[in-house]
Amino acid sequence: MNNPDPDDLHKELESGPLEQPGFTSKLQRNIEEAIERKERARPKVKPLLCFAGVGAIAAALLLFPWSSIHTQSDAAPAQDATIMTTASVSSAPSPISTALLIGLRTEHPPTVSATGGSAKGLPYSTYRTMLIAPVRGQLQKTSEGPGILMPYKQNFWKIDSLVHQTKTDEFRYLSAHLADQPVKPETFTDQPEEHLNRVETLLFAGNQYVSIAESEQLVRGSAPYQADRVWVRTLPQLKEGHTLQFYNKTVDKNHVSITDLYGTSLNNVFTNARSGPAAPATEISGQSWTVQREPGRWVGKIAETPRAGSTAPDSYLLHDFPRELPDKVVNHDEICCSWSDIQASWPQATDVLTSPMNDMLVIFEQSKLNFYPFAQAPGNAPQLSVDLQPGEQLVMAQWATDHYVQEWIDKVGRYLSDNTATRAHLTEQ
Repeated sequence: MNNPDPDDLHKELESGPLEQPGFTSKLQRNIEEAIERKERARPKVKPLLCFAGVGAIAAALLLFPWSSIHTQSDAAPAQDATIMTTASVSSAPSPISTALLIGLRTEHPPTVSATGGSAKGLPYSTYRTMLIAPVRGQLQKTSEGPGILMPYKQNFWKIDSLVHQTKTDEFRYLSAHLADQPVKPETFTDQPEEHLNRVETLLFAGNQYVSIAESEQLVRGSAPYQADRVWVRTLPQLKEGHTLQFYNKTVDKNHVSITDLYGTSLNNVFTNARSGPAAPATEISGQSWTVQREPGRWVGKIAETPRAGSTAPDSYLLHDFPRELPDKVVNHDEICCSWSDIQASWPQATDVLTSPMNDMLVIFEQSKLNFYPFAQAPGNAPQLSVDLQPGEQLVMAQWATDHYVQEWIDKVGRYLSDNTATRAHLTEQ
């Protein structure tokens, strides 16, 4: 076989594509001849050495202590398990060093409206905040008070639910203010020819964003009107004011849209959020959404609302939002294990929180709020148990670690003990 001249081959490559397929019958014959030459040149092994080699291998296979390998491989996991079991039994739960500032909401049924008219009234909510913190190694409820006390930047802010009544109207509204400053009650213009009930409900409080539901009932003459909205706002936006009479103000710019957080590439998400065909009278624009509690986590919900310009009363239908909420909305929202694992150990659990230091486990269970050291086995008594009111729901969970624990104990105790700024404000015009 003659080897091709590299210069000739290079010229052929430069001239363009090959004139015939690369794998020709001539090339196949050349390959077969090269293989035959290698086979003839391979040294022959004597039969005796071959049999001796096979015999040595067989003897090694028969004499090697395979049982000891199986015994060791089977014993290793058992030994590791014994070590792990012994360690888990002998090690006491680590002391709790984390503090939890927890906000809770209780919904109440509608009351007979003092404003008269044919309105049936609206459900309303009350709130309370507790600080759970270690004191001399023992977990305690160090303070409790009405309203929602939340950390915001370098300060604490207070959200109070206040009431303003006139001869024909009733307003239950949320007031946000610095915790060390007194609340400033608002006044609302009374329209004698109509009866208006309005309720604002706090659904979620993070360290920057809050989720608010708004409901209005209006009776003018014999025509009742009810509208419902849901928004996410920053704390300053909540402080700025309130939108009254939705039918006169169809657009409320005082909120954070979900596209403000994720950008404008959410059209497919909005389209796929519907469980059925698109309704011509409604839309999912991302302007209206909320943060809602599910067992063990906060989730986003986007609202389907009447289309812009529609004459239909404001209302909304919530749909799942298929993305995780960013840290700036929920700054710590992780639990130690899966929700199914929690239910396996605490079958009556309805919710759970885990501290960021993994030293505290909080179980909502049978009208109780039970606090456990993280490594404590299920079935043992909690280190602290707090009674929950019927139907009480989680609104806020904020954590303090290191030197902030004592700082929170001092400040939260001072802010929550001053109830003069949190009493419902009743006026009559």
